[in-house]
Amino acid sequence: MKQLYKSIIIILFFINLKSYSQTQEAIIFFKNGDSIEGFAALKFNKIKFKISLDDKTDTWDYEHIKKITFFGFEIKRTFEYVTLNSLDKPKLVEVITEGEATLYKKLGSDYSLFDHISNPHDEVQSYGSYINGQYSQPRDVPEFYYVKKGKDKYPTCLNCGVINSWRRNTSKFFADCDYIVKKLKGDKWLFTDIEQIVEFYNDICYEQ
Repeated sequence: MKQLYKSIIIILFFINLKSYSQTQEAIIFFKNGDSIEGFAALKFNKIKFKISLDDKTDTWDYEHIKKITFFGFEIKRTFEYVTLNSLDKPKLVEVITEGEATLYKKLGSDYSLFDHISNPHDEVQSYGSYINGQYSQPRDVPEFYYVKKGKDKYPTCLNCGVINSWRRNTSKFFADCDYIVKKLKGDKWLFTDIEQIVEFYNDICYEQ
């Protein structure tokens, strides 16, 4: 009985993930301060949005939209248009944690968790696919983490480059927090702790 219950939960979970790749309840936030609730999906760097499921889909981008928040199934995820450098246009990146230092995540491909997949049997989804009762593992998509303080014009990528020097980049960015620098030099934190590091800075270092 427990195994059956577990199987049902897993099936519902993947059905919900599949719905995310099509349309999901969301709120879009405009640059002028307005917001609208409806249904949305991300297609590359654009937002496909409609107020109700029966409405015509409109396409929005960084010219008018600041960010979008998806919600449902006890999940809330926000994607924001952020200018990553002086050469590129604003990109949709996921907001991981906010504060004086805000951490963003960008997938190193044209797909993201909420990409609109027109073919329901397309396995190119960053969270994998649930097809014909079988779950296929997601393809290996690199994730790049950016952090930005309020005064910064552009965010800093912590793990970009051919050689992953995230410890050096993170130590340099948080040079005003001796505790973080010391922990990084002592290999006390792993890259998987990056969210914890940013939250520590916001809660402890910045407040001091």
